Amino acid sequence: MMPWTHAIVAYIAYSVSSHALARAAPTTRETALVAFGALLPDLVDKPLAWQFGLLQGGRTLAHSIFVAVPVSVAVVAVSARRGRPRLGLAFAAGYLLHLPGDILPAFLASGELAVGTLLWPVTDGGGSQGESFLGEFMTNFVPYVRGIARAVLSGDLSAPLLAFFAFWVLAVALWVYDGMPVVRDGYRWVRRTVARRN
Repeated sequence: MMPWTHAIVAYIAYSVSSHALARAAPTTRETALVAFGALLPDLVDKPLAWQFGLLQGGRTLAHSIFVAVPVSVAVVAVSARRGRPRLGLAFAAGYLLHLPGDILPAFLASGELAVGTLLWPVTDGGGSQGESFLGEFMTNFVPYVRGIARAVLSGDLSAPLLAFFAFWVLAVALWVYDGMPVVRDGYRWVRRTVARRN
């Protein structure tokens, strides 16, 4: 999955569970922590492997259940101790949903369940090293965007691509229903700041 897909899948899951269990929409802080948690494995592993060559692949250290689970439990415990358990749960939801999100597309495409990528350092993890973060990102990003553009322009919309678009529509609809967290509070902050200066 591309990073933004991890974020939207995590937001959908967190928003739906938040409404179902707490009868509340995600707050701006929760939304930001869901997104941060969903992006964290790639923000750690990809630069360390692609830019600095410190890891053997872009799915190793932060993608490992031996790191993700203890870090998530620790964040939930600290946030609960500080009286804000939902913040810790938001981060943990984003982080822990990233891991199956990396192996699910290959499983759906080929039936191969590559759980070895989650078991670093017991296994080699996954991914590869590169010469630069930007170079590797563009090597993955450009064909991805071209493939989507070709499919849309040709009208050849496969089931996975339709599911991808459905996730985006659902995420945006939920975000609007939730009151557009982050944007809403950012707008209020700007208004307050401008009002103070006037």
